[in-house]
Amino acid sequence: MVHTESTFTTGDGLTIYRQTWLPDGDPKAVVLLLHGLAEHSGRYGHVATALTNAGYAVHALDHRGHGKSDGKRTYVKSYADYQRDILQFRRLVEQHHPGLPLFVLGHSMGGNLALGHVLDHQAGVRGMALSAPALAPGTSLSPAKIKLAKLVGKIAPGLRPEALSSDAISRDPAVVAAYVADPLVFNGKITAGAAAALLGSMEAFPPRYPELRLPILLQQGTADALVDIAGTRQLETGAVNATVTTHYYDGLYHEIFNEPEQVAVIADTVAWLDSVLADA
Repeated sequence: MVHTESTFTTGDGLTIYRQTWLPDGDPKAVVLLLHGLAEHSGRYGHVATALTNAGYAVHALDHRGHGKSDGKRTYVKSYADYQRDILQFRRLVEQHHPGLPLFVLGHSMGGNLALGHVLDHQAGVRGMALSAPALAPGTSLSPAKIKLAKLVGKIAPGLRPEALSSDAISRDPAVVAAYVADPLVFNGKITAGAAAALLGSMEAFPPRYPELRLPILLQQGTADALVDIAGTRQLETGAVNATVTTHYYDGLYHEIFNEPEQVAVIADTVAWLDSVLADA
């Protein structure tokens, strides 16, 4: 495996960090990997290793305001800012691997962003894999709180009303401890701008699910307290023109790739990628 790091510059002048994992031989397909809210792409090295061992090239970026990329931590003016970065990143990856099948893999907020990207740029994407995608607000958010968050996000997107619960990411205490100690993970309160951007997309997505016409993999733990599994199930039933494969893991927390059962979970992802390529 060959690992490289580089950057690219966005249209509004931010430097975005990216990294690449390549198999020793010629890759059979490319995976565009999108991480979740407040974390960074470096936490997916073990996932990338499993994918490269299976013959896939993996490209990941740190979203603006995350990890090694520029920007105020977890801050975004609009959902479109994230999407412009992802489209620019995808074009760079496609230039590096002309003609190879492209998959998009996203976790949590990254799953939300992956879906948003594919809905607008489905052509050329062989398949989409979503891990615990942020498609519905958590049960702790009442309709009144959601309305307030969207309003604050428009008026004062830099305000930080709430933090994520690190204990809810994994049942493995070592994973939680590493997450809290990681200097590239943002453990403070999330900006209202990011929250409003995600909440707005969650409302806009469902009517568009019939537009999806590609293979989709959905993976989520049933004990996920950070993302409501109802959003994933709504995508499963709403994507009537897609080929949807689901794995709901009994008792697993939010970060299924970092649970004690991670080897089996990642193997399910690899098996799905291989099956989509074989069917094509």
